[in-house]
Parts: sequence; C-alpha cells; structure tokens
Amino acid sequence: MRRKIGVTTWVFGNIELVDIAEMVAQMGFDGVELYVDIDRVSPQEVKKILADKGLEIFSLTPGNVDLASSDRHIRNHAIAYYKKLIDYAAELGQPIVVCHEYIQNQTGSVYTGSLEFLSESCREIALHAAGANIKLGFEPLNRYLCRFVLKSTDVLDLLSEINAENMTVVLDAFHMNIEEDDPVKAIRRCGEQLSLYQIADSNRKGIGFGHISFEEHLAALDAIQYNGPIVIECAHPRQTPGSQSEGSLDELKFYLSASKDWLDLKKPGF
Repeated sequence: MRRKIGVTTWVFGNIELVDIAEMVAQMGFDGVELYVDIDRVSPQEVKKILADKGLEIFSLTPGNVDLASSDRHIRNHAIAYYKKLIDYAAELGQPIVVCHEYIQNQTGSVYTGSLEFLSESCREIALHAAGANIKLGFEPLNRYLCRFVLKSTDVLDLLSEINAENMTVVLDAFHMNIEEDDPVKAIRRCGEQLSLYQIADSNRKGIGFGHISFEEHLAALDAIQYNGPIVIECAHPRQTPGSQSEGSLDELKFYLSASKDWLDLKKPGF
C-alpha cells in the first residue's frame, strides 16, 4: 500500500495559491491540505488551480475561530464559520474538514471558554457536516497553543462526548512529540478513528532533522491499517495558519522535499 503524500498550504504564508500549487506539483506531491480565505477565493477557482497541476485536496485547515468561547457571539461566529467552511468543502469534492481549538496567545491571558462549550459547538457543526456528507477531523494541538484537547486521550474523550459518526481524529507528529507519553501508542489508540496524519519532526523541520522515530510511527500506521494521506507540515518558528511566513522559502522547500524523499524510500513499508 502506498499512502499518498501531501503538504499543507498554510506553511507557504501569503504566497498565492497558484504559485503554491506550481511548487508543490514540481516537488512531486500527490495533493494538499488546503488553507484558503473562503471569502476571497471561490471553490471553483481553487478546484481549477489544483486540478491543473494534478493535485488532490485531502483536507481543509480552518481559520482561527473560537468554538469554546463563553461569549455566545464569538462562539456563534465560530460555528457559522465552520458551517461555511463545510459548505465550501462540499463544493471541492468533500475533503476532510479539520477542526481544532482556538490558537491563543497565552502570555498573561485569561481564557473563559470551556470544554463543554467546545463539545456543544462541535456537535452542531458535525450535524451540519453530516448533511453535506463531510467528514470532520479534530486535531489535538499542544499546551502552548490551546487548553483542552492536547493529546489522543483528550480527543477520544471529546469524540465520545460529541457522539457523531462523522467526527474523526487528526494526529500531528509535532504536537504529539510535545504532549504524548508515547506517540506510537497514541496512533494505535486512535485506530480506525484516525482520518488524517500530519508529519513534521520535533523541531518542525523536515523528517530526519529532529529526533522523532518515524519508522515507529509508520509501523503503527500499518498496524491500524491507516490508508489516508500523510500530510507534511514543516513550518517556520511562531508560524500558524494565516500568519506571514518569516523564514526562507528555499529552506522550507528543502525540508518538504527531503521529507517526501524519505517517505518515498519507505514505500515498501507504508
């Protein structure tokens, strides 16, 4: 089994999608996890840009909205955004829509949201997604970005609370390296509920430039018979979806290409 290999587009910063697609195709990727301003770029335009380069759309990365806020107006805005993103995904061919907590600047901040509000919001967007035949994937982040869903046990508890068949798990090797006692066990724990696996090394550089044992990760993916894509998500320090790229584009392309080359060498095992 050869899993398809993709790259997330947000790591390219504010470069136009047409130029990102050109670079990603030249590096030989199968597809992308797409971050796009859904109010500025139509799904028809996105489909054409990526199809012209032979790239699939595996998933959509959301903007930074707060599903867990105790402020009803903020929470309703976040729910409305996700519903719009889900409708956008439906027009793209029903890729997975990734969900996560609000990414916060936690220095000196006081947050009044709750896990209960997060569950309620996710239940509502999951119902909307079910009507569009869209699968959602909730991604645990890490303690430096959010507060509630940090590891595999947290996200599985959340899924149990939401109780929606179309809500699945997204795991990210970089975040797991921070929060999981054993990332390999985390992959096995999620099992068939894992719909998307994102990859970057411990320093968020390419595979082999940090200390994560990706051979063990791939063996765990084999063990749970994961057949979804592997999405490479190398990023510059402090970079998050929607932020400007602060580093070298050549350096980013080097790490992406090196990671793809490493995965290609592992084809017999993955």
